[in-house]
Amino acid sequence: MKNTKESFVILYIKEATVLDDNHVHTNYCPHGSRYLMEEYVVEAIEKGVQKLTFTEHAPLVIDDPTPEKDSAMLEKDVSEYIEEGKRLKEKYKEKIEVNIGFEVDFIEGKEVETAAFLERYSDMVPYSILSVHFLKFDENDYFCIDYSKEAFMEKAETAGFNKLYQLYEDTLLSALSLPFGELTPKTIGHITLINKFKRAYVFEDPIEWNQILRKVQNNGYQLDYNFAGFDKVDYQESYPPEELVKEALELSIPLSLGSDAHQPKEVGRHFERSLVDG
Repeated sequence: MKNTKESFVILYIKEATVLDDNHVHTNYCPHGSRYLMEEYVVEAIEKGVQKLTFTEHAPLVIDDPTPEKDSAMLEKDVSEYIEEGKRLKEKYKEKIEVNIGFEVDFIEGKEVETAAFLERYSDMVPYSILSVHFLKFDENDYFCIDYSKEAFMEKAETAGFNKLYQLYEDTLLSALSLPFGELTPKTIGHITLINKFKRAYVFEDPIEWNQILRKVQNNGYQLDYNFAGFDKVDYQESYPPEELVKEALELSIPLSLGSDAHQPKEVGRHFERSLVDG
């Protein structure tokens, strides 16, 4: 009976992959590409995608700790981003459903500032993703876990892998605790991002992923089933990986498929790989 259930679930995913891409970036992303939002929409239509959701990185509520200061869109660009999304939604409404949201960072200690941002753009919350990219090590000392392998390894050497993973687990659990009440985006982004560079080191992941999934389930979140990881040389699988996806499905946790595209050709990338070993 279990095998029948898993087969049904995997079949459902295969069918859904043709329809929706719920995690897409734009030319307003400083670390992305210069392709216009309309080019993503055209690419999606050509690939048969029926729903495309733009989720640009919301402006940070901290000083960007990365060397290039390019983690998120600028505050001055938010209105233009929204207006362009609305224009495209109207222009292509007969061919595709276009939605506009944000990828919002959960940043420990900055909940008030983040809640204020979400309140200003509350109509976009249903299409938004809540992610953990930054860990708080001390007052006003934040570290971006996915900036580069070199930065991650340097931090692991000074702070220790255990510290990095424990902080990530604690921060993720906080993000899954409905920190902004009804304004909390209910899609949790790439939950295994801490493992992005895992092929570069030897360390056993100590995170209690079953506890994380139970938190997702109990608080009514869905998982960003994110396929960008297949293109990361030191990761090479989805976020979360297949074994956790299967556990999530056993818990009836909804999945939100996302390419995490930063250029048009990446829209819908690797969605067929949701069937690997299925």
